[in-house]
Amino acid sequence: MRLLLTRPEPQAAQTRRRLEALGHTVISSPMLALVQEPPPAIACEGIGAVAFTSRAAVEAAAGLPSLPLLRALPAFAVGDATAKAAARAGFAEVASAAGDVEDLARLIALRHPPERGLVLHLAGRDRAGDLGALLAPAGIAVHVAVLYRSEPAAELSPEAVAAIAAGSVDAVLVYSPRTAAAFVAALGRAGLAERLADLPVIAISAAAAAPLDGARRVAIAPHPDEAGMFAALTGNDPRG
Repeated sequence: MRLLLTRPEPQAAQTRRRLEALGHTVISSPMLALVQEPPPAIACEGIGAVAFTSRAAVEAAAGLPSLPLLRALPAFAVGDATAKAAARAGFAEVASAAGDVEDLARLIALRHPPERGLVLHLAGRDRAGDLGALLAPAGIAVHVAVLYRSEPAAELSPEAVAAIAAGSVDAVLVYSPRTAAAFVAALGRAGLAERLADLPVIAISAAAAAPLDGARRVAIAPHPDEAGMFAALTGNDPRG
């Protein structure tokens, strides 16, 4: 299959390698650029655990002066890929929610009593869901440290424009609501807005599909991670 990958780098390169190993042809047109924010000052006193809702946050945490202390704390990750990234980054105790931010909140509430201290949420500026609000009923305090921001791309790559115009894209892979919104806007700027209706799209979640107004061929991943995206692509869900 000829696939259009819209996720930002460096995640796009990792996904591209996996897809190409499966025999697919991949066109990459990142719809977001991840921009590192200045490392925030983090006072570790009172912090009992760390939470990650993206692999990008794990990678951005590499520049934190307090990272050696944070690695000694339990870490909670939204999904398996993020959990693996945290383990590679040196976090010794990592638990995966294997889902979305609501699943992450349930996992933390189950395993992290309030008396163990607040949860430090290392994250991007734009986040899906409010972890603090979700954990408030359990009495667990959350402090958010913003490590990066994502800026929408102005244009599709020339290769992506040519493939969409030629009708040769078998599926567009969309990993977030902001990516989807940027993709729709870039289609319009390229004069290809009318192509959205017939473009096959695989979205990581219903939230990621929501900005695709006018798209008629949208499949939602059975679970919100890359394994779910691949399952939607092949119709073979190993968790099913």
